[in-house]
Amino acid sequence: MRVDVEVNGRKITAAPVASRDQVETPAVVLDCRRSTEIPTQEAPTPAEGLKVVRLPLTAETLSEQDMDQARREFARSPGPFLVLSQTGFRAATVVLAHAGRVLGWKPEEALSHCPGLEANPLLVGFLTRYLVEHSDRSVRRDGNFPA
Repeated sequence: MRVDVEVNGRKITAAPVASRDQVETPAVVLDCRRSTEIPTQEAPTPAEGLKVVRLPLTAETLSEQDMDQARREFARSPGPFLVLSQTGFRAATVVLAHAGRVLGWKPEEALSHCPGLEANPLLVGFLTRYLVEHSDRSVRRDGNFPA
């Protein structure tokens, strides 16, 4: 499950952990895996110049606050960004929610970028609610936050 979008000149890719080596080298990685999903042998320190942000979430716990944190990270750097989760579904939801909010997508349009997501009703429900709730908010739709 891979999703590539560009939002305000920032390249953002959502991908499953298994395919992260097939993605352009990012400047920032948002890791949506829970601690139980990260193997102990995986290096805890990021490579030089690579910022790793842990944003552990599940389909059941994905929230407005999680999206606020992800959007702040997207605003802090020109990217490119890689958003990871075990299968890529949670990562895709975060990326599509952000892109949809900034670009003014309706839920159907966001879901068209990742048809496989429809297999997870919790994530589809969150994405739909998030985009509907933010559809009429024009202030800061560009994803840029004040310093």
